[in-house]
Amino acid sequence: MRPQAALAATDLGFAAFAERNHPRYTRYVQARLAKDAHVAGAVGATLAYAREDWDWLLGQPSLAADVWEELRYQVRRLSDAVSSWDADVSTWYGGLPETSADSVLLCHRLGLPVGEAAELMGLETPAVQAGLAVACRALPHLAERGAPLTHS
Repeated sequence: MRPQAALAATDLGFAAFAERNHPRYTRYVQARLAKDAHVAGAVGATLAYAREDWDWLLGQPSLAADVWEELRYQVRRLSDAVSSWDADVSTWYGGLPETSADSVLLCHRLGLPVGEAAELMGLETPAVQAGLAVACRALPHLAERGAPLTHS
């Protein structure tokens, strides 16, 4: 059994992670799914996964990347039943690699700086920049709209 101090530190660490990411996860899922009930379910299931496996996640190379992958899984699972309400979002996820689509959604639609999007997804900033570059090549209309696809 773990000492109380270690348990409290683990609980505090998870609480800080959840407090920081819950609103950003919610905005991401709201942009991906049409029904609010599904949004709460996807975010709740993701954070429950993180809480349950918190000690294991702390030992992984990128806790944020592992939890982000769980969030993506929850969205994919629910998107089979409920598609996005937004045609652009559907186009991005239908025609781009998932990391590129996530990068466009986070930076272009939700207005996150590239560095913050990278931190949220557990990636290095150049990976998000590369995802945005792929999106610009595949969907040139994004750059034509003056979309902030290259800001940092």
